[in-house]
Amino acid sequence: MIIIIVYWGWSFLKMKYDSEWGIDVSQLSVKLRSVELLTGAADELVKQHLTSHGTLIIPLGGHGVLRREQSSVDMEPDHVYACGPQSTFGLEAGGKDELSVCLIRLDLEEAGLECSHYDEEPSKPRPRTMLFEQLDGRMIGPPGHAAALSRSILEHFASGEPMQLWRARLDCEGLLYELMAAGRKERQSGTRGALERVRTYIDAHYNGELVIERLAAIAELSPKYFVDVFKKTYGVSAMDYVAGVRIKHAKMLMLRSDRLLRDIAHEVGYADEFYFSRKFKQHAGMSPSAYMKKRGRKIAAYGSTSLTGYLLALGIVPFAAPLHLKWSRYYYDRYGADIPVHLDAYRQNVYKESNIAMLESAPPELIVCNHDLEQWERDRLSAIAPLFVMPEDRLGWREKLIRLAERLGEEEEAQRWLSQFDEKSLSLREHIEAHAKPLPSRVLTLKLLKNQLYIHNTFCLHNALYDELGLIPAEASVEPQQNFPLTLQQLAGMEADLVLLLVRQDSETLENWAAIKHSTDWMSLPHVVNRQLHQIESNPWREYSPLAMERMLEDMASLLTGNRP
Repeated sequence: MIIIIVYWGWSFLKMKYDSEWGIDVSQLSVKLRSVELLTGAADELVKQHLTSHGTLIIPLGGHGVLRREQSSVDMEPDHVYACGPQSTFGLEAGGKDELSVCLIRLDLEEAGLECSHYDEEPSKPRPRTMLFEQLDGRMIGPPGHAAALSRSILEHFASGEPMQLWRARLDCEGLLYELMAAGRKERQSGTRGALERVRTYIDAHYNGELVIERLAAIAELSPKYFVDVFKKTYGVSAMDYVAGVRIKHAKMLMLRSDRLLRDIAHEVGYADEFYFSRKFKQHAGMSPSAYMKKRGRKIAAYGSTSLTGYLLALGIVPFAAPLHLKWSRYYYDRYGADIPVHLDAYRQNVYKESNIAMLESAPPELIVCNHDLEQWERDRLSAIAPLFVMPEDRLGWREKLIRLAERLGEEEEAQRWLSQFDEKSLSLREHIEAHAKPLPSRVLTLKLLKNQLYIHNTFCLHNALYDELGLIPAEASVEPQQNFPLTLQQLAGMEADLVLLLVRQDSETLENWAAIKHSTDWMSLPHVVNRQLHQIESNPWREYSPLAMERMLEDMASLLTGNRP
């Protein structure tokens, strides 16, 4: 007789750490949070937001672009795209056809302990986040298999029946297994790893002779296949990537030194300074000499992304500033290429140590910061360059702009900008009064955070709506920077003919918002029935700066009249 004894317990079951994936994958299970089918032809199908959970994105039809913190990629059929917890992403439809995707949000559990985002501190290695990064962009076959599997998960999850929910989880675990298997096969073939080696080589040797044949040889791929797969993987051609890296370093050299243009061209990899000038103009929109003349001052904005809105109002593009696709999308898109030092704006300023280290390696002439810095931050920053600490928001954005202008010797520029703003504000107010039908008399501003609704007021909202546009608050007793919890029943009884709602852009709040806005209680609200309730964007409505204030007034003119004069 043969007896097999199985000891079922953590101390016996625990297998050794899997160095390939960063965690012991044999102990992983899936906790499904939500499964959604999204379809639309709008440019921005999913707004840039912070996801609390790991997210799998499976294209089902049409053409679309996945935009993440540092890159964007054209999504392809039969591929699965992965975003780790505490990352940001957005989806944009492209072409004439509608984009259709399946979004699966999930947490991983290991050996009975939840592996959510809460135990992954930003400053420490994040194996579960790394796992999602390794699964990203994998192709699983045969054709149509990824779409069919995701539709099966969606169908079973949507039923809500326990057995079907179990099947959805099993299918999702199967999907993860196939992605891991595809990843292992791809690593064995070396394609993705080879491309990463090429990017690392370009970043380190951008000033050398870089041609397609050389880069393809590093990847051990044929030149034709290398060109195709690099573009598909990173959304940009290899030589455009090379040029971007070179121009970025050239901008830094221009602002950090007094070197001659030909010396800068040679240092970043261009033997011909005239060819370098042409490439620079293609990327920067102006010649190198014009760029250096315009960017003579090296002012850094540290901490809040709103500081960039003050400097730009004075005609100063910062030398260093916090940039991020979610937390400073407007500045990232318009000025990212012109700001040499990109500080990390993740959750405004989580990575303080690394941001200070960047300023230490590229010292500015002045650092503009907010008043709420910790003492250790002030000490470190003061050792790099003089500090200008912005006044508190309670003094108002106008006074803050004037005081910054006085420190920078830009008083005339500040007065010029304020005069133009006042003219525009008056013009927009008159336009709204003439064309808004009807003109709202009582305005209520709300915020949704997680599953709680608040009456919400800030300096941004108060200055834009009531000071500049002359609208009347429905709740005059709510002072700026105050929030009061509100139920849907209380909201139903409030008198307001315009309700503005800010929905925090994180996955937990968005999941609750999806449920709330489809509920009977919400759809029966008088403000919803009468189409008096409108959602407004965090950008610009949560930023307190001159540029954001201008954009808020433009948004209101568009909302109330249907056009911007």
